[in-house]
Amino acid sequence: MPPRAILAAILVATCWGGNYTATKFAMQDFPPYFTLLLRFIGVSVVLAPFAWAYGLPRLRDMAVLSLLLIVLQFACVFSALDMGLSITSAVVASQLGVPFACMLAAIVFKDYLGPWRSFGLMVAFLGVMLVAGTPNASQHWQAFALAVLGSFAWSLSNIYLKRMEPTPPVVQLLFWPALISIIPLSVMTWLGESGQLAAMQSAHWSSWFGILYSLVFSSLIGYGLWNRLITTYPMSSVVPYSLLVPVVGITAGVIAFDEPLTTQIILGAALTIVGVGVISLRRPQLVVNGE
Repeated sequence: MPPRAILAAILVATCWGGNYTATKFAMQDFPPYFTLLLRFIGVSVVLAPFAWAYGLPRLRDMAVLSLLLIVLQFACVFSALDMGLSITSAVVASQLGVPFACMLAAIVFKDYLGPWRSFGLMVAFLGVMLVAGTPNASQHWQAFALAVLGSFAWSLSNIYLKRMEPTPPVVQLLFWPALISIIPLSVMTWLGESGQLAAMQSAHWSSWFGILYSLVFSSLIGYGLWNRLITTYPMSSVVPYSLLVPVVGITAGVIAFDEPLTTQIILGAALTIVGVGVISLRRPQLVVNGE
């Protein structure tokens, strides 16, 4: 890829990796479901003028993607962080999306795993097990399990997306699930959370910045640039840069929140990244798990 494309791929990884820290900043004042609601209201408002130009997609497909990607995946990860799970543990657990998608593809599409991807699966799960044994993850095992469930929800959405013919433009894939998610997220925050209005009135600027970061850098810039890259260059050239996401995510968590970085965490994260890398490079058409 030319230097401009490489810089764009690195920017995407930086945007997605930094989103974990931005989310934790946002949730210092806002509850998790309300944080999601604010983010996707913003996405809907910004993309509405562009999405209507593409016409109306199959709303059933958009509803399924909204349920899996936003209501399940993001809600699980955000809830896990709110329950005390460290950014490091959440980042590593989120990387299981690619191994889960690989296994589901073998079941649904009869994909042949082969020795290399089987090896990648074992290495990735070994890395996650090491991180699961660290003090933060073991003390917040329910939150860690939620983060893993979020990864599985993402893998289900990946499989569903592959079955959609034709695949809608990225603007529709961003706008319609975001718009549809407003209803269930509103119900979830209304029934399960409190103090939303007071939070909006007294929230620190860093919490609002976290919302803005997720909206602009993770949703719009991150997914916008990524779509341009994967439609312009071979996936095998683009996918390796996504492996920077956990590196950036863990580094940002350590810097912003002084999270401990032990040998066990480093080894577990490294094994997970290597395993995901083997799977992605041996099966480059897998969609990458951004945040």
